[in-house]
Amino acid sequence: MKPTLTLLISLMSTLISASMAAERVAVREAIPVEVDTESGAVVVQITSQPVNSTNVYMEQRFASADGRRIAIERQPFGQPPELWVCDLKTTRLYRIGAGRAMTASFTRSAVYYLTPSPETRLMRVNLADLSTREIMAIPGNAPPRKLAISHDERWLVTGPFLVKDNVFRLDLTELATGKRTTLCELADIPNPHPQFDPSNPSRLLVQVNRGSRFTPGVGFQKLSGPQGATLYFVAVPSGEVTPLPVGLPDTPAISGHSTWAGRSGRVVFTTAPGVHESLLAGTGIFRLTPGEAKCVQIVSGQQFNHLAVSDDGRFFIVDDYRTQTIHIGNIETGRSLKLCDSRTRQGKPQYTHAHPYLTPDNRHVIFNSNVTGVTQVYAATVPDPFLEQLAPLKEKEPDKQP
Repeated sequence: MKPTLTLLISLMSTLISASMAAERVAVREAIPVEVDTESGAVVVQITSQPVNSTNVYMEQRFASADGRRIAIERQPFGQPPELWVCDLKTTRLYRIGAGRAMTASFTRSAVYYLTPSPETRLMRVNLADLSTREIMAIPGNAPPRKLAISHDERWLVTGPFLVKDNVFRLDLTELATGKRTTLCELADIPNPHPQFDPSNPSRLLVQVNRGSRFTPGVGFQKLSGPQGATLYFVAVPSGEVTPLPVGLPDTPAISGHSTWAGRSGRVVFTTAPGVHESLLAGTGIFRLTPGEAKCVQIVSGQQFNHLAVSDDGRFFIVDDYRTQTIHIGNIETGRSLKLCDSRTRQGKPQYTHAHPYLTPDNRHVIFNSNVTGVTQVYAATVPDPFLEQLAPLKEKEPDKQP
């Protein structure tokens, strides 16, 4: 009996070890695509299996601090989403496991994801060594649709939870103790896009869709009313709310794509594309600097849509709403250059949108495209002189008089 039991335990251990090892088996799917004739950017399709794969764009960069590894989410037909990691140097892909990517911290090379229900758990994967650990179990039958974790990993914000007609609650959990409280209750935040300031774990950026209508189980009946969306700061842990001069009437209607500019404390956002396409003069990119009462428009007359900012806060990365080209620009001057074409056929599903971002080493732009018929993830290498060309143009020296 004892030898049989020992053999059984040994066999189970072997199977478990083999299963865990299989989770980290490297595969390659990369396909060279092109070298952009204008910029010289080398574009590689890093996923190619017939399953929708996306770069998990949610204002954060789902990448390691050194820019070498990125997270990818895949959606097998009829199965829960899966989290994968790609090593950009080798183009090797590693399956982490079933789960939905929720947020990331480039400073810690961390990606946070939720395992499938019924026992939903918040997990953390370290992109540097691919190790995973559980942060906490998520109580309740309905996991949060959105969450944010401060970059010091002290605070977790979850929500939005419907309180009453069009009023939603954001909850705050102190991760060290597990204590959960209400952070704030606000109207019109069915799609809050919560983002912690990378330089200040006490400040949260929240999107407010004024005049929106949302019903759990049904979804949006109206994205926003005539005023469109705006942005608020929410203080953590006090919950104090500060409206920002963003959106009508302070700026043109915003597109719903905004982000922190690295650790600068600035907020950067795009306006008009997909909201009021006829207002071309109002389209572009704005930035809001702490201490300033008004936003500054740094790009005008361009239908730039999805937006990210480099982790050093110097460059913005956008896609063009009309041409689906991807551009990088200088956050101070607004000067931008085309990097490459995404060629995606943007539709209603979010995974068909290019959603470009720049890795923390400013070496690769990661984006989605469904040009093959299935959404895949692509990496465009930024040529060495490309970012130097975005430096402010030098003023011409006056002619010297003889």
